[in-house]
Amino acid sequence: MDQKILEMVEKKAEVLTDALPYIRDFNRQVAVIEYGCRKYMSPVGEQELMRDIALLKTVGMKPVVVHGAPMGVDKFRENKRIAKLLELCGTKAVGICGMDMETPSIMLDNGYIPVIMPNDIDTEHLQIDPINAALDVAVGLHADKLVYLSSHRGIWQDEARTKVYSHLTVAQVQKMLEEGKVTEGVLSRVRKGLEAIDRGVERVNLLDGRMEHALLLEFFSVAGVGTVMIRDEESLYARERGREKQEQTL
Repeated sequence: MDQKILEMVEKKAEVLTDALPYIRDFNRQVAVIEYGCRKYMSPVGEQELMRDIALLKTVGMKPVVVHGAPMGVDKFRENKRIAKLLELCGTKAVGICGMDMETPSIMLDNGYIPVIMPNDIDTEHLQIDPINAALDVAVGLHADKLVYLSSHRGIWQDEARTKVYSHLTVAQVQKMLEEGKVTEGVLSRVRKGLEAIDRGVERVNLLDGRMEHALLLEFFSVAGVGTVMIRDEESLYARERGREKQEQTL
């Protein structure tokens, strides 16, 4: 076998090995994903994202997609389109219109990925914010994770925007809000993230949905690629505590 190919195979095996503890720990966890980066995505990028969401289900997680619709786009048609994209990835998905939590709960139990448009026939004329809707869905389904996908990587550590915080506690985020250190682009999602944790959601992830494999890298690697908001330091996974100790000794 060519040496370069061998190195590539070994690297992929290493990635899978590193991911195994997370795959085990996240089995059957509900992850509500707010698809808020749609207008920034190319068709190819969108299809790759849907494949990653389908992969989450394949490894045992229970993803739920919540979305809005661009101005001028039929909301219900958009709902069916996203569900179809997921089905083309070889998974079962179902479009759901409205905020009744009984239907998505049943669909999750039957192996489907619920794709939720917050509007139903009675509220079709309203512009319901999917950021708020994703929060309500996460709380209603007792989700372990709420993921906000946007065009922003997370909460920046510096004004030059070279690096994001890998994790922040509720107290740290609240302090940053008071000091005006949270940028406008993620402000509404950060505030809703705090509310989600207060209402029982374990973790809120802020990710740039345009980044290739952002969901997989955030969930299944120690380093991650965005910012995760947690209640307190006790909410860190054991592997994250180990990483933090290593960083402090550098």
